[in-house]
Amino acid sequence: MTTATLTARRNQNLYRQPTTLTMGSNSATFVVIALISVLALLYLNQITKTGAIGYQVTDLTAQRDQLVSDEQTLNVEAARLESIQTIQDSKTVAGMVPTTQVSYAK
Repeated sequence: MTTATLTARRNQNLYRQPTTLTMGSNSATFVVIALISVLALLYLNQITKTGAIGYQVTDLTAQRDQLVSDEQTLNVEAARLESIQTIQDSKTVAGMVPTTQVSYAK
């Protein structure tokens, strides 16, 4: 026999039986409990992340509201300062003179 013949015949004696998975009742119970545990942990993880993000959103909303309030206050202050400057620059104020003596009516 030649080498080519041996390599061709070598695999003729191999036979693979189909694999079947058989589990008893204890194994099936363990697998079901393990799957339920893994799913419960994933659920708790997601709920925890959602809660943490909720706190961040609440903090950011409060921060935004504070910034909006500060902006409104600064806009009012800017308008007040601009109006004082406008009054001081008007022609009527330019024509006024400061008084040195004040008399009160009795």
